Amino acid sequence: MDTRSENTDEVFQGADEVTLERYRTLINAIDDGIFQLDSEGHLEAVNERIIEMTGYVRDELLGTHVSKILADENGEAIDRIVSTGGYADGERSERLELAVLTADDERLPCELRVNPVGDEDEDEFRGAVATVRERSGGDGATRIRESPRAAYDSITNVLDEANIGVIVLDETFEIEWIDETIETFLDLEWEQAIGRDKRTVIEETLADRIVEPDSFGDTLLETYAEGTYVDRLECAVPDWTDGQHDERWLEYQSKPIESGEFAGGRVELYYDVTDRKQSEDALRESEEAFHSLVDTVEEYAIFRLDTAGNVISWNEGARQIKGYEREEILGEHFSQFYTADDRSRGVPERNLEMALETGSTEDEGWRIREDGSRFWANVTITPVRADDGTHRGFLKVTRDVTARRDRERELEGELQRILSRISDAFYAVDEEFRFTHVNDRAEELLQHSEEELLGERLWDVFPSAAEIDEVWDAFQTAREQQVTTSYELYYETLGFWIEANLYPSETGISVYFRDVTERRERQQALEESERRYRTLAEHFPNGVVTLFDHDLEYTLAAGRGFDRIPVDPDDLEGRHLRDVWPEEAAEILGPALRSALEGEDRTVEHTYAGREWEIHAVAITDERGDVFAGMTMGQDITERREYERKLEETIAKLEESNERLEQFAYAASHDLQEPLRMVSSYLQLIERRYGDDLDDDGEEFLEFAVDGAERMRRMIDGLLTYSRVETRGGPLEPTDLDTVFEEVLTDLHLQMAESNAEITADSLPWIEGDADQLRQVFQNLLLNAITYSGDQPPRVHVSAERRDDEWVLSVHDEGIGIDLDDQDRVFEVFERLHSHEKHSGTGIGLALCQRIVERHGGEMWVDSEPGEGSTFSFTLSAAEAPSP
Repeated sequence: MDTRSENTDEVFQGADEVTLERYRTLINAIDDGIFQLDSEGHLEAVNERIIEMTGYVRDELLGTHVSKILADENGEAIDRIVSTGGYADGERSERLELAVLTADDERLPCELRVNPVGDEDEDEFRGAVATVRERSGGDGATRIRESPRAAYDSITNVLDEANIGVIVLDETFEIEWIDETIETFLDLEWEQAIGRDKRTVIEETLADRIVEPDSFGDTLLETYAEGTYVDRLECAVPDWTDGQHDERWLEYQSKPIESGEFAGGRVELYYDVTDRKQSEDALRESEEAFHSLVDTVEEYAIFRLDTAGNVISWNEGARQIKGYEREEILGEHFSQFYTADDRSRGVPERNLEMALETGSTEDEGWRIREDGSRFWANVTITPVRADDGTHRGFLKVTRDVTARRDRERELEGELQRILSRISDAFYAVDEEFRFTHVNDRAEELLQHSEEELLGERLWDVFPSAAEIDEVWDAFQTAREQQVTTSYELYYETLGFWIEANLYPSETGISVYFRDVTERRERQQALEESERRYRTLAEHFPNGVVTLFDHDLEYTLAAGRGFDRIPVDPDDLEGRHLRDVWPEEAAEILGPALRSALEGEDRTVEHTYAGREWEIHAVAITDERGDVFAGMTMGQDITERREYERKLEETIAKLEESNERLEQFAYAASHDLQEPLRMVSSYLQLIERRYGDDLDDDGEEFLEFAVDGAERMRRMIDGLLTYSRVETRGGPLEPTDLDTVFEEVLTDLHLQMAESNAEITADSLPWIEGDADQLRQVFQNLLLNAITYSGDQPPRVHVSAERRDDEWVLSVHDEGIGIDLDDQDRVFEVFERLHSHEKHSGTGIGLALCQRIVERHGGEMWVDSEPGEGSTFSFTLSAAEAPSP
């Protein structure tokens, strides 16, 4: 890892982030060694050049005394550096000639320029920063750094090359320094600026040089007055370069200077953002032109679909190609453009799905016009997304290529011959590197015609190429040694990556080259993808992720699951499947990995290292859909499997318990009914034989006994029905609730007539359910509504409301209502809120309704207030009505 930036941070302690980033660039642009000392002469920071010169590792130097790398026979020079920062007699810096000691005990003659850390008026020595340059030999003269001016020139050169304008202000806003770039940007000469108050310069000098100066100037003056700083403020100035009067856009930033000579001041940076602004303007113009083009173009059918595939826009080209007028096609599904065979095979829907998955899909095939005629169409479908990624629909572009298709068949043979003659770009040079031949492709890539190149020297036409060592060496070696050479690099002059192969001959060199920018971008994308894969894999929780090639060799292995197995990621990468895993594991994994490489995902399970693993093997494809590698994701499912086993045991126990409960309920009801029948029979016998002999109390007592026996029978029957809801119910299938409801009303006809009840209902839906059990639910709820209606005739309404993939059914009455504290109790078995004398019933009806609804996967609840009526609601899964 490059540590240059880290050392730069140490050397320039106290700098803000923007300034620090500029200094990092400068430090790396200077070839001299740089180190920083503390007040006792220990090394606090060294740059990469010091590491290269000495041969030490950075950690071996940091914290050690500077004498470790400087040879000073009597120690006087080092003492002067440590005590005064290397300067004397009022000078801020001094040039010293010393030898640098390397890790191999060699001595490199060097020149040091040492500068103390801190201001001139400080008495205390706080440390020093030194630059180190090797002294080169030759004729014996010593080449040394000229002065701190050389470092200054390096800095200004870097800033100028970066095209950044810089103004340094002191704490009173006087201009202390500007660079050449700011002179160009603001047409401001050094003499006009240095020593003047920036506020005065803005008002008197820059007012007529900035487009809309009031807005920009007022903002700057306001920050001066408030002591604040600005980030990304834009302004426009005339661009006087090349004698033109174009507009240049600048982006302004300001930062405080917190230390050094101008502490309390600020540095102002001006960036040229003209290209970006022009791109933004061009984009707006392009979008406007695009919309105009879509509305007028006639050769293409261009229209939009909503997310479901319905047409929501229609251009003139679509009308001419497909024959539909705008009014008659808007809102229709785009599948009607396809043939009946394509529709039956689901081609329209599959094309939309593929467009969503891949970002765009293109195909060709027969399409149908409004009059029923066919044409051969080239179709592109692209998803339309909002800025936040939300899918908004599709853009569909269709072109009638029937004529082209017919012509293609005729020209197929000729096209093959043309394609066979296509080759790389080619040019030839003679022994003096003069162009002797240039083909068409080379003219295109070199951006010069053959007439412009023939007879010209390669290095005269492309002088920058001669400055590239790799290019120069390739041509020289090919000519002098008569061997084939090649190079691949980005050539800035032409603006693309070049792959070139040079073939020498006695008369010159033949050069075959091509633009490989797209390939290099793919390589870069692949490298970025691999880094993402590795990052994802390294943080994959509770498992192991691997990538493997077609030879079943692992190319990547990572994941936190490696902590649970006796294998490390390094044990896998570069090794074959069978060289890593035990034979049993390899036998299970091998077929899964091979299936993934064939494009078929596979999941297997295996126990390894005392843990249970679930391994998913999937294919990795390129942009064409070709499989180029595979990936496995192994998850530790030990705890999950243990939980599933316990859950299965619990379910089995519950099923067994429910079965025993049902058997008990059945036996209990059967055994209880026999003595109950006997009691009822003897009570009836007493009534027949001795009824005339009983007084009024006796008749009342006998009536209580008969009624109690009858209620006991109904409770036993209700308990038996409740226990059999799960086991004796019918299948859940599409059921028309309107039919169920009508049957219930027929069954309740007598009760409705006796109570003068009015029962109404919305149109009820089709649901997935057991018609017999749902009939029981409605009957119980309606009977309750009639029973608890109070003194007024019952008024009951049944409604249905769709909620996602289910229906909410509600039975609302205007009866006596239920207190809030009692609303949960009404669903419990044998729970009654009223005495038997006041309202008859067994106390099982609502409990039975709730259990039936739960069997259907729904839930049931009540909303009620005393005296305001009650609404019993329950949910059922929606179903489609069968086709007629």
